[in-house]
Amino acid sequence: MKKLLILLVTLVLAGCASLPTSGAPQEVERPANTGGGVVLDPQGPTPGSTPEALVTDFLRASAAGLSGDFTVARQFLTPEASARWDPTTEVRVYQDAQNPSISSTRTGAIRVSAAASATLDEAGRYTVATPDAILNSEFSLTRDANGEWRIAVLDQGMVVPSSIFTSLYSETTIYFLNSDRSSLVPEVRWYLTTSQATSAVQAVLAGPSSWLSPAAHSAIPSEARLTQRGVRVTDGVAQVDLSSEVASMTASDMMAMEAQISKTLLNLPGIQEVKLSSEGAELEFPSKIDLSAYQYASYTLAALADGAPATISGGEVSVLGDGGGLGLTHLATSYTEPVSRGAALGNDGTGLYEVRFDGSAPTLLARGTKLVAPSIDARGWVWSAEAASNGELIAVNLASGETKRLPLPYLQGLNVRSLAVSREGSRMAIVTDQKGEVQMNAVSILRDSGGAPTEIGAPLRFGQSLADVTDVAWVSDVRLAVVGRQSTSSTSSIHVVGIGTPTTSLAAVDGVVDLTAGRGLDTIIIQDNSNRLFSYDGAGWRLIADGVTAPALPG
Repeated sequence: MKKLLILLVTLVLAGCASLPTSGAPQEVERPANTGGGVVLDPQGPTPGSTPEALVTDFLRASAAGLSGDFTVARQFLTPEASARWDPTTEVRVYQDAQNPSISSTRTGAIRVSAAASATLDEAGRYTVATPDAILNSEFSLTRDANGEWRIAVLDQGMVVPSSIFTSLYSETTIYFLNSDRSSLVPEVRWYLTTSQATSAVQAVLAGPSSWLSPAAHSAIPSEARLTQRGVRVTDGVAQVDLSSEVASMTASDMMAMEAQISKTLLNLPGIQEVKLSSEGAELEFPSKIDLSAYQYASYTLAALADGAPATISGGEVSVLGDGGGLGLTHLATSYTEPVSRGAALGNDGTGLYEVRFDGSAPTLLARGTKLVAPSIDARGWVWSAEAASNGELIAVNLASGETKRLPLPYLQGLNVRSLAVSREGSRMAIVTDQKGEVQMNAVSILRDSGGAPTEIGAPLRFGQSLADVTDVAWVSDVRLAVVGRQSTSSTSSIHVVGIGTPTTSLAAVDGVVDLTAGRGLDTIIIQDNSNRLFSYDGAGWRLIADGVTAPALPG
């Protein structure tokens, strides 16, 4: 058994040792095992292998198959099993820190168990495992005509350690359009680096995932495909050849398509320019449109000083508003510079109020039993919900006062802790708990032609690696800063959680009760339980203000 575990650890260490640390960027589309990265050299079955040894060697060969064609891995299978096995349906990733255990079941099958890290489906969607999740795979073996053990029954997909996964796969953000095509809507996928550009364009053509589709769409005809020319990257130029359906698109659709594909590919290493063609004929565009997926500029930090709206600059706190004696808490500000208006809770959370930074008194927007801290989107809608959810969200327009109550059935009976609308306004992150089980979910927001919200989509869970979460704020188009706690810790800290990405942690800090953020990690602002504000500087936390609460950047 020890020998088997050592073999698996060797596989992980071999992968880490092959990571490139320098050199010019390589072309995205390249032959397997060239241009740096992990190079695995799998061997076929060893004569006389025990069932345990055969399964161990198969795991290594199947991981190597990700950068090849799985020919060697299939040598470990019976012909019938090889014909049935599709390794691309799912990639199950286990943690490097814990060696897999290999044992025999009562039926004689070989079971491989390990602490789960994530799963990847055939469309490249990455799902983080919960802290206590265990990855189990069983293999039934039989002897062939030569008396050698071969795998006769196995699960679809494959099992790999996280170090191998991250060395062979690359995080890839693909882009779709919001309902009125005023911004891009991102979605993260993971693809083999050797075919990243082609996979990314194919994903754009296929459209958004079901949870996102109510609020995002593609301008590209559903029948459009890549031709045999596909995506070719030469000297930093990605040439994308599409089928004939795109040639008859309207000018506005053509420009939107170009924005989607170019934004997707220009984020990939080694690509500086994108050219589109149809059946070999270069496509001409009347003009190009510049759409953003993260509409965020530079804004003044706001907070509450003794319950009154204030701004903070250079460590100086300037009170600019009136708290109205309402005991204001949980400030949110709109996307204006200088800051002019926002929203906050008052009267012990029973009222949602508009606050202004011109000295005028707060005005009531909505009443509730106990409301959640508000979030303001770029369209000027203030969002909240009942903390003890009644299965709906509240949205109030700051300009008109129009109020919408939008059903979200999955919230019924849950306690809502926090919510935050994304910068482009097509997604929302929601934190809930039920009897101590805390979840983060993303939902889509469908809007009408005027930008008013009309429908909320079904939830997608993310951030499962955290055992507790109390507050969230967007820091990029696919990531949020989170006040949360891992299952191995007794105190909360700041984590960066992505929708479809692994979670990372920042320098530890004690007593965090609130946070806000803008664009990037260096814009994260936290409040501790002594009413001090700290900003993140890349290595730690720097004190920027004292005696204030509810720090707020737009959103």
